[in-house]
Amino acid sequence: MADAIPLSPALPSTTRPVLQPVIRVRGLVTRFGPQTVHDGLDLDVRAGEVLGVVGGSGTGKSVLLKEIIGLIRPAAGTIELLGHDTADLSQRERTALQARTGVLFQNGALFSSMTVAENVMLPLKEHTDLPPPLIAEIARVKIAMAGLPPDAGAKHPSQLSGGMVKRAGLARALALDPAILFLDEPTAGLDPIGAAAFDSLIRGLQRSLGLTVFMVTHDLDSLTTICDRIAVLIDRKIRVGTLEEHLADPHPWIHDYFHGPRGRAARHAED
Repeated sequence: MADAIPLSPALPSTTRPVLQPVIRVRGLVTRFGPQTVHDGLDLDVRAGEVLGVVGGSGTGKSVLLKEIIGLIRPAAGTIELLGHDTADLSQRERTALQARTGVLFQNGALFSSMTVAENVMLPLKEHTDLPPPLIAEIARVKIAMAGLPPDAGAKHPSQLSGGMVKRAGLARALALDPAILFLDEPTAGLDPIGAAAFDSLIRGLQRSLGLTVFMVTHDLDSLTTICDRIAVLIDRKIRVGTLEEHLADPHPWIHDYFHGPRGRAARHAED
């Protein structure tokens, strides 16, 4: 195992580079009762890449994300996150490691009783000892980074459109300057224009902040425009490659997915 990045509940230090891979999964087995979802799954996610994760219904895309961030415990296998074996951490270490990641769930997962600004400030209050005025200023910056207008901070989630809710969730995910950003179906429910704008936002943030992005998606436009590599969950395992490599893969599901009408349209739009 590579040298682990020290854990700290404060904002991450920039004195040491993120070592590769930032996510390392070996021999992962996932079961729900008699159903085996993953069986010996291996995966490496490189620092600074945008990895898109796709697969058919029931292949465990979101389950894999939740296992990596520690919300679900696998039946077997190891998961290393930023050089740390997640099974060997104390609760304090686990909390500190989670502070190095940001997560945007499909529905935003915002607290409805809080304003957008209060939602963004929450992780800063939980994981840092920063003074309240600085926390409020950081929240304003993150809200702006997510592409929301200044007055959005004072609004509650119920007052926002679906696209704005996703951007508010993104602002909260970025609150602690994470090394890794996890996105679960970030463009689901958005119209094509809104989805394209969100893809552009993610790519811009990834490049400017040096983020590693782990993105579960079914959006072929996202796969073709912003993903460096694509991980396909298939036959209870995973195949990782570039779009060009998957286009040459003869597996029936992979072939149908990338060569179907929507896949062709997405590639032509990119051209």
